Amino acid sequence: WDYRMRSGRTLWEELCHRYQSGVDTVRRMQATWKSLEGRIDTERAGQIGVFLKIQEAEARWWRDACVLYFQTFSKRPIPKECEQPTETLDYYKSIVKRYVPGTARPIR
Repeated sequence: WDYRMRSGRTLWEELCHRYQSGVDTVRRMQATWKSLEGRIDTERAGQIGVFLKIQEAEARWWRDACVLYFQTFSKRPIPKECEQPTETLDYYKSIVKRYVPGTARPIR
């Protein structure tokens, strides 16, 4: 966990930053999409806006669940420059059914 990566961060810090980067990327996509308002038909703009909102929520969920899971091994705090999880690892473990598009039934 203390191994120094090329970025200068430790392995733990890099892992946290990479998951945060996924969330930040979706937020940039949302901002880009919003900047196109008025140049795209209202229906399409709304649909894609909703999909991007879902994608951001899923990216946050994934970041929080993964970082909290790996934290059980690293025993290190999440870096201050990364958003802190809003739930506990037990919360994420308690989620039994998750809808995944393209599957016939929820994944357990």
